Order: sequence, then structure tokens, then C-alpha cells
Amino acid sequence: MFFESTQRLAESLADMAETLGDRPAAVARELTKLHEEIRRGRLADLADHYRDAGPPRGEAVIVVGPPERIAQDRAEIDGLLRAALAELGVRDAAAKLAAETGLPRGELYRRALAIRDEKG
Repeated sequence: MFFESTQRLAESLADMAETLGDRPAAVARELTKLHEEIRRGRLADLADHYRDAGPPRGEAVIVVGPPERIAQDRAEIDGLLRAALAELGVRDAAAKLAAETGLPRGELYRRALAIRDEKG
């Protein structure tokens, strides 16, 4: 969650899309006030909207969603874990993959332990 000046809103959203990836997000304006407005979309789409429409009035809050899961099937996850385990310990491999995929770290840690134990 970020509080941002409406004058910098479009630029900040574009920077977030570039840095964090094009995640789902919401821009909330004038929360708890008469003209409250919430606009949802992907970071890049929100940046385009506010660049075209100009800065809105009032106060703005940006809520950025978690990274989307990129690995869905078990074989793909196991492959990513094996590659990470070649360079890192179990804890660090699970943490790295959790950050990259959005999958629960505990689940990845247990799977990494099982893969490590398979090797002997």
C-alpha cells in the first residue's frame, strides 16, 4: 500500500509496473469522503489511464496485489526448485522461489526438503 501525490500518480504507477511487474492493483481516491473513487486494473493500465486523464483531485492510495503465480504444475515447480537448490540452501531456495512465483514459502520449503532428500 502506497500513499502518493496525485501529481505523481501516473509516473509512480508506471515505475511500479516496471519494477514489480504488471500486477493487479487499485487506486483509491478520497477514501471515506463524499467523492470516493476506486479504480482497479493492472499497474500499466492504471498508469496509462492517469497519464491520459491527468492527475485526479484529492488524495490517492495505491494498493498493489501480490505477484501472480507463474508456476502451476508440480513438475515445473520441482524443476525450478532443483535449479535453485543447485546454488542455494533449502531455506534460501524456497524463499527465492516464493518471491518469484507467489507460491507459499512453507509449501516450497517442504517440497525442497523432499527433493534434497531424494538425492541422498
